[in-house]
Amino acid sequence: MKFCELTPEEYEKHVNHHFSHYTQSVTHYNYKKNNNEPVYLVGVKEGEQVLAACLLTSARALKFFSYFYSHRGPVMDYTNAALVDLFYSELIKYLKVRKGLFVLVDPHILMNYRNHEGELMQHFEVEDFISHLAQLGYRHKGFTVGYSMDSQARWLSVLDIENKDEAQLLKAMDYQTRRNIKKTLEMGVKLRDLSIDETETFYRLFKMAEDKHGFSFRKYDYFVRMQETYGDKCRLVLSYIDLDEYLDRLKNEQQQMQQEFAVSSKELAENPDFRKLKNKHNEQDKKLQVLAKKIKETESLRASDGAILVLASALYIHNNHELYYLSSGSNPKYNQFMGPYNMMWQMIQYAQSLNLKKYNFYGVSGDFTEKSPDLGVVKFKKGFNAVVEEYIGDFEKPLRPLFYNIYKRMKR
Repeated sequence: MKFCELTPEEYEKHVNHHFSHYTQSVTHYNYKKNNNEPVYLVGVKEGEQVLAACLLTSARALKFFSYFYSHRGPVMDYTNAALVDLFYSELIKYLKVRKGLFVLVDPHILMNYRNHEGELMQHFEVEDFISHLAQLGYRHKGFTVGYSMDSQARWLSVLDIENKDEAQLLKAMDYQTRRNIKKTLEMGVKLRDLSIDETETFYRLFKMAEDKHGFSFRKYDYFVRMQETYGDKCRLVLSYIDLDEYLDRLKNEQQQMQQEFAVSSKELAENPDFRKLKNKHNEQDKKLQVLAKKIKETESLRASDGAILVLASALYIHNNHELYYLSSGSNPKYNQFMGPYNMMWQMIQYAQSLNLKKYNFYGVSGDFTEKSPDLGVVKFKKGFNAVVEEYIGDFEKPLRPLFYNIYKRMKR
């Protein structure tokens, strides 16, 4: 086995055939390379066979040095102790030659499956790996809870869609989630793609989510850059409803119900003591009142807000293995149309059409208490029958301890 740089072709073949994160994609590498940003493809080969592949990025640290980040790499068999030892020890040498100050790695190692109450479902042994990296000087940064701008999410909500049809997926969802999806289909909620020139439409909804949850996550330019980076591996989608079409649906339903009501009224007049018929007649009357109210409210909403209502929007990226739901926003004024439910269901179907293994709802905080800042988000994702994947977390290795300590003091 030898540590070496990989060609893009070697790298792409390996990450496409072994389960990997979207940040470890050759698409990411090509964008960085084309924009003259520092990026490296390294790994381990045995003869011509690639055993490990890793995309590294870097940024300036202090005046003369750089720090390096692995983006959920390398892609390799982490149970192979000899391979782990060779890769991480040789990586130190490789980065020192390139004036590395320190390296941050977050291996794509699953530690636990949990439900959305935080209860342990399955544990995978990771202690030996942590000890092994500690011997090489990599400090584990702990089993963190919450979100960070400095690293990938450690807790992910993920739905397994492999070898499951739509009926199976729907049946496994919570009743309320399944019902909400059905209602959006009945109302005629739709989904379309936004072009990169329409990113502002997404961003307005995203800012609403930031305001609602009281956080600031990404700027507008980030979402443009993500679309530029991932190209046809990326979709920016918009959930919306056409109120003209919705009103047509409601009025058609009203007309049909009025006809049924007229028939039952005649039958009731002929059989006034028939209790079952009387109950049916009363239920139809109530439904007609509800429909009339809904039509009046919808007509008022159309008059004030226009025919097309923008409900929700989200940024998605996929590789050969997963579809990732990365960032989103919705307009709380139109919650009754449940745009996010329709968007999720249509994108789950899209993931199936790509023959992917997983639909990744992406990050949750890892705080499963009733005081959790993302309690509503966790419950929403739980409704789709997702499970929580808890990853091992970050490791940091100083390459020049003296300057590294100076850098850390300056960052405090």
